Amino acid sequence: MKSSIIPIEDNKKTITAIVRERIREAILSGELPAGSRLDQAQLANDLQVSLVPIREALKALDAEGFVKIIPRRGAFVADASTKDIEDLYFARQTLEGDTAFHAANHLSEDNLDTLQILIKKMTAELHQHDYVAFMSSNRQFHFTIYGAVNNQYLINMITALWDLAERYRFQYIFVEDHGAVIQDEHQKIFEACVERDQDKLREAIVNHMQRTLEAIKQYWRLQQEKLTEERS
Repeated sequence: MKSSIIPIEDNKKTITAIVRERIREAILSGELPAGSRLDQAQLANDLQVSLVPIREALKALDAEGFVKIIPRRGAFVADASTKDIEDLYFARQTLEGDTAFHAANHLSEDNLDTLQILIKKMTAELHQHDYVAFMSSNRQFHFTIYGAVNNQYLINMITALWDLAERYRFQYIFVEDHGAVIQDEHQKIFEACVERDQDKLREAIVNHMQRTLEAIKQYWRLQQEKLTEERS
């Protein structure tokens, strides 16, 4: 089977950084599934690089939580239990909810214009089933809000948790039509931003993430039931 991982081209970024991005993208898309062993030689061949940047990239991805390196066994795509994802989303709800609370009074008119444009853009992308573009716009929507706090430490922590959660969102967004619910929640977030209502904005953000968590858990349950039926 021909791999869809794109070979490395000339780029200003370091080779290791590009390799890390390509492997992370393959994990997010599911091409490299959770729990699978990573064949470093095959990755080097796919990306047309030596083993050195592959090893360095896997170490970085291990630190980020995408990969688990086991001594004398190799590197594996990190797997996760229901508790893992519940813990991840609890951390996100706490951090992003509080950040949104403090952002409410700092949102500019330009920020509000950007949020309104992005809501329309996301609606169009969902209708077109362009989920990759939607995920990018969704990220921009949320980080427009968080960025209003102007605290890079918070942004860095939110980014790290957001990237870990991305792989789970990818698992269900392609097969479940949650567009109407998602956009209704985005509208509520936007309205709280317009009102500069701190409590309302935090609640809207937390509820939005809780709905996403429940949808992912439901998807996992359905997948598990499907596997059980296939084995019986």
